[in-house]
Amino acid sequence: MEDLFWTTLTVNGVKEEYHIIFENEMYCFLPKDESFDKICYRREHDEWHATDEKSERLKNEAVDALEQYLLRQH
Repeated sequence: MEDLFWTTLTVNGVKEEYHIIFENEMYCFLPKDESFDKICYRREHDEWHATDEKSERLKNEAVDALEQYLLRQH
């Protein structure tokens, strides 16, 4: 597991902090408040793929945060 960064996503109109990690070839967003769901994404052939339905609902906002982070690393 590699710790990456923290970000805030809006879930059902509520802002929630997430700790992003890289593990098992996936970027996972772990919520600070455990009542929220963990969401994960996998990048394959320059495309982001949600691992489940709840991840798909937050995909645009989460992928934007991931891409900004990854661009800063170069």
